[in-house]
Amino acid sequence: MKKEVEHLIFKTAICIMLVLALSGCWNARELKDLSIVAGIGIDKAETPDNISLTAQIVKPAEIKKPSNGTAGGEDTAFWNIKSTGQTVFDAVREVTHKTSNRLYIAHTQAIIFGKDISAEGVQQYLDFFMRSHETRPTAMILVSDTTAGEVLDVKPEIEKLPAMNLAKLAKMQEILTAHAMAVNLQDFTARLISKTTSPIAPIVTIHNDDRKEVLYVEGMAVFKGDKLTGTLDPAETRGLLWVLGKVKSGNINVSFPDGKATLEIIKAESEVTPKIKDGKPSIHIRIKADANLVNQTTPKNLATLSGFSSLGKQQDNTIRDEIEAALKKAKELNTDVFGFGDKFHKKYRREWKLMEDNWDEIFPDLEVEIEVKSSVKEAGLIIKPAVPEVVSEEE
Repeated sequence: MKKEVEHLIFKTAICIMLVLALSGCWNARELKDLSIVAGIGIDKAETPDNISLTAQIVKPAEIKKPSNGTAGGEDTAFWNIKSTGQTVFDAVREVTHKTSNRLYIAHTQAIIFGKDISAEGVQQYLDFFMRSHETRPTAMILVSDTTAGEVLDVKPEIEKLPAMNLAKLAKMQEILTAHAMAVNLQDFTARLISKTTSPIAPIVTIHNDDRKEVLYVEGMAVFKGDKLTGTLDPAETRGLLWVLGKVKSGNINVSFPDGKATLEIIKAESEVTPKIKDGKPSIHIRIKADANLVNQTTPKNLATLSGFSSLGKQQDNTIRDEIEAALKKAKELNTDVFGFGDKFHKKYRREWKLMEDNWDEIFPDLEVEIEVKSSVKEAGLIIKPAVPEVVSEEE
């Protein structure tokens, strides 16, 4: 009897599982009913206490077609649809007045904030993206030096979608020049949550290149809390990236009386050590960098021990100058973009309890020691310069 009961229970359980499997996904959505969003721009609206939202919607049928028009033309692979609302969610729902499809933000590549709304504070607008189960933490955060809507209207030459182009531009600037740093939603919110580390985001501007608008990503927007408070220029940005250990490449130009030489950074490491001596906090920064000689206009033969030594010293000076420039700007803005406060928190937990509430007073006067050790490794396929060194007759 006992076995029969167990067998009956087993069969009942199997039947229930089969019924549940046949029911399908209760919240499934058909692709044809969705508008895939590649990028979102958020600006101040003309109406007080409202925002203007620009959603860049992908046109699937146009993606594979060759592009030969201008932004907003009939052959573009995107549609920038605008709406207003009191919150981001409110503005997103307002879009349904203009399109029959629901916005699907899981594939959003870039979230751009306009300059004006960034100055007022962005945390309340990030709330929507942080709560939504669709948002990917890898979506890039950028700040426009004008409005986000204008940036999303600029059609790139190679990429079909401006939002995709922006995300790639930010990544490539970090990889190739270190004049900007790619910051995604996860990175930005992590800094925003920190009590001391200031959020940063790459700046996107619109340049007129031969009468055509071109997007340009360079420099970093600096936030105090969630409000835009200043910017870092390209040199200051690379100074920041030296400290953060995020310099992957880039070039350093060295001047000579009769020409120049260009070094390409091939490797860089950083070590940031917090110290407290006699109750006084300080930071020691150690940078190690390697570079190759990739170009020169001076006829001087630099591919020698003395030449490499001279290049290395000038490289040291450039790195130190960039770090000092970044430190100066950060202290002027009183924004700990380097995360020094978090370093003290991890190493000196007891002392940090007394420092945390006064970090805004401590950081501007924080003593920072910079140690740079760099070297030049190679000179490429040729040793002597293409233009031979001129030797005087007296010699």
